[in-house]
Amino acid sequence: MPSRRRRLLLGAIGTAISGAAGCLGGSSSETDGTADDDGALALPSVVTRGDLPDGEVRLLASGTATLLNFFTTWCKPCQREMPEFRTLRAAYDADALHMVSITPEVDKTLVREFWTEYEGTWPVVADPALEATERWNANSYPTNLLFDANGEPADGDGPEVRARTFKEFDALVSPLVEES
Repeated sequence: MPSRRRRLLLGAIGTAISGAAGCLGGSSSETDGTADDDGALALPSVVTRGDLPDGEVRLLASGTATLLNFFTTWCKPCQREMPEFRTLRAAYDADALHMVSITPEVDKTLVREFWTEYEGTWPVVADPALEATERWNANSYPTNLLFDANGEPADGDGPEVRARTFKEFDALVSPLVEES
């Protein structure tokens, strides 16, 4: 496993490269992501072990609350959130709460090692062309977005939430799960 220093350096380089690629633009047909007819975005899964999906993962799931987590492997607050997300994933069935983590990093080996080290138990996808990042203006890490079962922002104004602990996430997610 690479050292944390190497991970920080490679993660920063990968993010810079993906940022430059995203600045160049391009349609979804020119990138790794796909968009359905209804505009829902799907991105390629990075970790496919166990129950984690292989192939494309739809970011917004119809009929269920959705939590999107934008992260990088070198981000300290992102690392601190991982146990909170594991607890959240354990508290809610995947049919009740759709969770997806999204990274702009291009080094899939580093992302897989991070997912193993921090025991990620929900899908993680790659967004090297910054399609999801730009769609939801997730320009800092971590950025957490919460949507209701209709794909609308959870608070009515915008999907971004400032929650960082399980208790804070649970207080926001529980009413959405009860509604769906």
